[in-house]
Order: sequence, then C-alpha cells, then structure tokens
Amino acid sequence: MTSISFTSGELLDIISALEEKENLACLVDYDPGLAAYYMNLGNQFQRIYDKLQELPGESRVANLVLAMN
Repeated sequence: MTSISFTSGELLDIISALEEKENLACLVDYDPGLAAYYMNLGNQFQRIYDKLQELPGESRVANLVLAMN
C-alpha cells in the first residue's frame, strides 16, 4: 500500500497550477480537450480540499492511499 499526504496549502497550490495549465491549453494551445482534462483534475483536488475544510485546523491533512488487489 502506498500513501501520500497533502496539506490544505499544498492542495491549493496544485489547484492553482492546474487552473494555469487549463488556461494555457485553452488560450494558447486552442485545445479544449486538454483544457477539460486539467479542469477535471482541478475539480477532483478541489473536492478533496473542500472535505478538509470540514476538519479542525490542526487536522487538515489529506492522506491519499493507493490500495491494490
């Protein structure tokens, strides 16, 4: 089993970077498919961030686990 942890700030940095990539894909590369890909990734990280906001401040760390059969 593999796990990684993200703080709220790290998640916000990831979301910001994905928004930037989405904008570049749309405005510079004219690739709506790629822009949608980055938007979807950003939305997934935003959902994780939103869940963290339900926790007390000192517990706002997302532990993501990869479990394989």
